[in-house]
Amino acid sequence: MVKLIMTDIDGTLIPDGTMDINPEYFEVIEKLVEKGIIFVVASGRHMSSVKKVFAPVLDKIWVASQNGNVLTYHGKSRIIKSIPQEWGREMWRQFSKLKGVEGVLDTATEMYCPFEETSMYKILADEYHFNVTGTGGWNQVPEEDFSMMTLYHPQSAENICKELVEDKWKGKLEFLTSGKYWVDIVMPEVGKGTALEEICRQLGIAPEETIAFGDNLNDISMIQSAGKGYAVNTAREETKKAADEVIPLFCRLTEKKPAEPICPICGLGASVGCECRSEHSTRRDESHK
Repeated sequence: MVKLIMTDIDGTLIPDGTMDINPEYFEVIEKLVEKGIIFVVASGRHMSSVKKVFAPVLDKIWVASQNGNVLTYHGKSRIIKSIPQEWGREMWRQFSKLKGVEGVLDTATEMYCPFEETSMYKILADEYHFNVTGTGGWNQVPEEDFSMMTLYHPQSAENICKELVEDKWKGKLEFLTSGKYWVDIVMPEVGKGTALEEICRQLGIAPEETIAFGDNLNDISMIQSAGKGYAVNTAREETKKAADEVIPLFCRLTEKKPAEPICPICGLGASVGCECRSEHSTRRDESHK
């Protein structure tokens, strides 16, 4: 029996970098909670953005923001593992020397970047609706515990990170690709999978009683930690290979047509009448023949 559902946001529930969630998902979430199922959204986004997307059901769900390193429930947030201040400052200096690179420093409640009115700042503020504060320069680093750092580059953040940043920090920090322009940096053994395990520990839920959905590299730990992991059919190949099944991207609800047994997307089945865009999910072994 499924007791907990955990899902990525960007590229899984909504188009990447938007606030465009289908309002029918809120009905699904409310029905799941009524059935006693825990619903968790897990994202590289900061809580300031997540709470805007999920405002109608925010009091009913858990949020694992900043790639799972900050857990929030009923308005109370905590960092699972903080980045040491001196590491954050040194990484910030390293970012400042890389051409075309911008960066973000996250705390449990705030987001900081060196400058406002840059291309990255506009993306964060206008598209993701983050509450971002410009510090006034790379030398201005807030005196707070850091939950996550993010490297941004408009062409290839992942390659720049591998070539210029990762070697120096290997074994100290982990680098999680969360999109074409973004690499999130967290402490080792921190991620969406860690968040899933921590919530299960708190609530006394066994891993086999959970399911998870995702599309990107930062979703793999969550997919592997869950009792059953699903990748959407637009996911990266590495994520599809880590998943138990590959499923259609969107789910829509109808009242007329009952579902086949249990919809892997909404977990509700015939009581609501769920009809996925594709009638049947594609199993991993079939999709990789």
